[in-house]
Amino acid sequence: MTFQRIAFARWTGGRGTFIDRNDPRTAAVPKGDEEATIYAYVIDHPRFGRVMIDSGVSDALDSRLNGVMRRGVHDLGLRVERTTAQWSVGQTAPRAVFLTHMHFDHIGGLIDLPATTPVYAGQGEAQERNRINLVLGSPADAILSGYGPLREWAFTPDPDNAFDGVLDVFGDGSVWAIRVPGHSAGSTAYLINAVDGPKLVVGDAVSTRLGWEAGMPQPVPTDTRASAELSADRLRRFAAAHSQIEVFLGHQSRTGQAEPN
Repeated sequence: MTFQRIAFARWTGGRGTFIDRNDPRTAAVPKGDEEATIYAYVIDHPRFGRVMIDSGVSDALDSRLNGVMRRGVHDLGLRVERTTAQWSVGQTAPRAVFLTHMHFDHIGGLIDLPATTPVYAGQGEAQERNRINLVLGSPADAILSGYGPLREWAFTPDPDNAFDGVLDVFGDGSVWAIRVPGHSAGSTAYLINAVDGPKLVVGDAVSTRLGWEAGMPQPVPTDTRASAELSADRLRRFAAAHSQIEVFLGHQSRTGQAEPN
């Protein structure tokens, strides 16, 4: 099974976008900006075909967002390098999309894929409702308009007690979905046993090097802070215990990882 990472767009935000500036543990981190990349991942399974993890971006995304959300994206200086439609030319269409979570920068490329494409997400992701989401105009609902019902992963208890739940997606140990709630209700990581070694796609459970290497907490609602930190810690401990795993953060490469073209 092969694995590739694709960079679709880049944007720049203040560090407070990624770390909780109200937490005293972040006090020593200097003010400044972080560059973030919107990634998607493509896996080609010898039996089950092509699957995307997250979905890239679409030129039509702007028209699906309300005014508040459009202004926010504009303020981030989003720089699109390729859309999902442009990437798709000459490519085998994915048979399914596996989401790490349903924030706009991870699902926006679905607009460029056939509405018949099955979309999978973690338990509770589609039901997440909060005040911020209402202000932003429920962008996930707008992007997924026209798609069929979202499929939810049926996680089972992790026999190693490393995570909240796991699922052997294809039943052959090639791709595992891992429940890592906190950044969102259904945040999901994926472990891919590729021909060139295992890959761990963590989504925004840990989005930047500050979160992964320095353990800086995310700016999440108070009632999800404990689960977000626990999920991030579990992922770091899992990777440390399996040094052969290559880790792919939500919006940045780890130190020493090459950026995709």
